[in-house]
Amino acid sequence: MTEIIFSKDALLFYEELRSEHYSREKYNSSNSIFHDEIKPKMLDLLTQLADMLALEISELTFDASDDLGSPWVHGHAAKYAWGAITRLGKTKHSDLQFYVALRFDYIRFGLYVSEKHATGVFGEVYRAIYADETRFLSLLNALEEDGIFLTRNISNDETGSPQKLKFNPKYVASAIGQDTTFNVMTAIPLEEISGTDVFPQIADVFRRLIPMYRFVLGLEN
Repeated sequence: MTEIIFSKDALLFYEELRSEHYSREKYNSSNSIFHDEIKPKMLDLLTQLADMLALEISELTFDASDDLGSPWVHGHAAKYAWGAITRLGKTKHSDLQFYVALRFDYIRFGLYVSEKHATGVFGEVYRAIYADETRFLSLLNALEEDGIFLTRNISNDETGSPQKLKFNPKYVASAIGQDTTFNVMTAIPLEEISGTDVFPQIADVFRRLIPMYRFVLGLEN
């Protein structure tokens, strides 16, 4: 198993892009860092995570051609590196995903689906939670004890630290529906992963998320 250690340049990449307003000039002068130092590490990380998860969830797969985002999208530099592990035949735009996102200040990882990109699967997740909110809250409370939270939708320019979704426990499904995302995740400040293999920490969180994944997709039985 390969150690996944992001270089100092990789960890500074999105902060420096941000400081230059994600300009084409800054991107063109530094995109080799993405291609040479960020992309290979993200691919190795996601492949190893997918292999680990597949031992318990056989439906999962990882396709680098579909599930790792482009560094240049819609005429501007991407504001993070996002990679996803999904079920066979689906992508990050059509499925509940185990994801890793390298942002300007944090590396975020967890479970995610949005109503905008995967309406059908988001609906499945919503209905599973609505049908048994007690079970969902029990799973969520156990995760929160380990620093893994149900979070709200954030903008690209907000900090990557977990921003907990505020909700009435009696109406948690409604709160998720109104937020239009389902995101159960945690994050680590980039300064804390400098020189450190990130795989063990992310793999441990993903293992802890498997019961939640199975519940919201109706795979418990």
